[in-house]
Amino acid sequence: MRGRAIGLVLLGLGAFLLTGALAVRLLLEPALVKLPLDQKASPTAQGTEVDFFSIGDQEQLEGLEADVRQQVQGDPDSKAASDEVAVWNFGSTITSTDGTLLNAGTYRVCLDRREAVAVECDVDHIDYDDDAPVEGLTLTFPFGTEQQDYDVFNSTTRQAWPATFEGEEELGGLDVYRFQVSIPDTVVRELEVPAAFAGADGEDTVTAEVVYSNERTIWVEPTSGVIVTSQETPNTVLRGPEGTTGATILAGTFAGSEQTIADGVERAEDIRGQITLVKTTLPLTMALVGLLLLVVGAVLLARTNRRGAHRDDDDWSDTREVAQVG
Repeated sequence: MRGRAIGLVLLGLGAFLLTGALAVRLLLEPALVKLPLDQKASPTAQGTEVDFFSIGDQEQLEGLEADVRQQVQGDPDSKAASDEVAVWNFGSTITSTDGTLLNAGTYRVCLDRREAVAVECDVDHIDYDDDAPVEGLTLTFPFGTEQQDYDVFNSTTRQAWPATFEGEEELGGLDVYRFQVSIPDTVVRELEVPAAFAGADGEDTVTAEVVYSNERTIWVEPTSGVIVTSQETPNTVLRGPEGTTGATILAGTFAGSEQTIADGVERAEDIRGQITLVKTTLPLTMALVGLLLLVVGAVLLARTNRRGAHRDDDDWSDTREVAQVG
């Protein structure tokens, strides 16, 4: 009787764990594997061979070194933030080593918390232009990033460009995917400048195009979608009305610092571990233990039933013997 009771308990626990494993995958994973509302990150980068045109001094500076400081800050209190949408703010400054501000920019984006793509909302902006939409991927890649092309947003051109999958690498001991974004010469705005600034003759002002191009490499940890680091070579120049190239507004090579890479690796490993726990380790462990309990419970019940059958046979034999003696 005791063996039968234990067997039934084990069968019940096994069934409970199997159901729980399924519930973790179907219910707990979607609830937990989401972009955080309160995201915080402060990546930095170094700029080398930086060219910059100082409008105030009317001087073309070349070969500078610069520091890039970026800030990512989630806004969980935003009216657009919800279970499905995260609102993140991004700001960036580029400063030469002598303290000269070379460039600054900011944007605010609403992100699908599962897919990481920008979604339409009433609070996004680019450099405080509320009418400029943000689209594509921005500050992170999706969970389970695949070996395929993605559209990645560029705030200077205010549009998304294809990020082509180039291969797998190891970065800081972490397996990552490498993506390449190539932005051809793109006119981003027009300015009235002295002719000399646009490479034109004369002393009058001319309408010059601000032309931007860039080559950006992005390293992504695929499970978490975390951008571990990136490197880019933007080039922004003035182009005169006759197609002449004038001053270089900003150009150079900018790459994530060692600390940024280390922080990116740590963040990716932490998020990847949490995802693996919820998606694989926890449900698989529950399923295996549940199956084991079902097997043990079934064996105990089978043995108990066989023992009961043997006792019934013995009792029947004794009855026959008594009847024969009588």
